[in-house]
Amino acid sequence: MSDTGRRKATYRPQLDPSGERVRYTDIAPVSLNERCRDCGRKHGTVVRCLADGRWFDADDQTWRDRRGRRSAWPNVVEYAEVRDLPVTVRLVRLSGDNGGKLRKLCRRCQMSQESMRNAIRNRIRALSRRALGDLFLGVYSEPDTEERFKSLSKPKRAAKKPDAPS
Repeated sequence: MSDTGRRKATYRPQLDPSGERVRYTDIAPVSLNERCRDCGRKHGTVVRCLADGRWFDADDQTWRDRRGRRSAWPNVVEYAEVRDLPVTVRLVRLSGDNGGKLRKLCRRCQMSQESMRNAIRNRIRALSRRALGDLFLGVYSEPDTEERFKSLSKPKRAAKKPDAPS
């Protein structure tokens, strides 16, 4: 059986913003004894998590908060909402980090550190869409704006051609 019909996976380089050199990103695997730099969760374990972010550290037999500090034990009502989550610690490079330093973070800590940057990015996108709407359709506060939007979004109907005599 030949592989001529299949596409081969390629290793794509990541270009520098300056465009001068090519940098290959290589994420090294972490060992099983590694812990998250922020919260201290151990790689490869399954952790019991509460809705408020507390998690059970089986090594110390204590509950810890989002930052990995000791926390109060949950009551019965709080414990009813417990979830078991697998922890995967990996070396990540956060977006916007020009130094390119790799950090050992679990997925939850990576998402929490990226949340502010993502919120700013989404706000800029929303404002730029609104600015484009103002530029091409006028100000949103005008009274007939809604009708103009509706007329632009309606599908155009093709004109009927008269039947030709045969």
